[in-house]
Amino acid sequence: MTGIRDEQTAGTDRRRPGRPRDPVAEQRILDAAIDEFLERGPARFTIDGVARRAGVGKSTVYLRWPDRDALLVESVRARSRSIEDVDTGSLRGDLIRLTTNLLRFLRDPLGYATFRITVDAVANPAYEHIARELAQKHRHAARRVFDRARTRGDTIDEAAVDPVVECLYGAVTMQVLNHGLDMASASEVDLEAHCTSTVDLVLRLLEP
Repeated sequence: MTGIRDEQTAGTDRRRPGRPRDPVAEQRILDAAIDEFLERGPARFTIDGVARRAGVGKSTVYLRWPDRDALLVESVRARSRSIEDVDTGSLRGDLIRLTTNLLRFLRDPLGYATFRITVDAVANPAYEHIARELAQKHRHAARRVFDRARTRGDTIDEAAVDPVVECLYGAVTMQVLNHGLDMASASEVDLEAHCTSTVDLVLRLLEP
């Protein structure tokens, strides 16, 4: 009986839950992952580097995420922001606001990391899901702008909607590729002026 009881007690001990997760440590790791990725780049991004930056042991990171890709994807998803549902009263105003918001986000370190991960998804299947998820969010936000314009009575050529959105987003991403985080010092006036000229140029695609 004693042996059985000892085995049962040992089994109970083995089934006891481990130390609960520390949300503060998790947040430090998620933040460190973004910073490490931006500073070191995808080729030199490692769990070791993230652990050192976060001030935790490597095993602490591996207890939560199986590999560096899973950690990076979770870091982006945890800090991703919803896309503002813009409504300025006009299609032009909405597109200016939408593209300005996007440019403002992409010049932020988190936004820039998100952009790089989306680009890397072409070669890294681990990033495909988060890249599609982000693209769908932006596609829906742009679609809402055009749906609202139709509700206001604007005549919208459906065949031109996707090319217009692709041109606008392409112009913004090229700005990011050309200047990267150097854009962080740009003023709000400069951001909006750049997006306004881009929107005015692209909207000509909608003209009869």
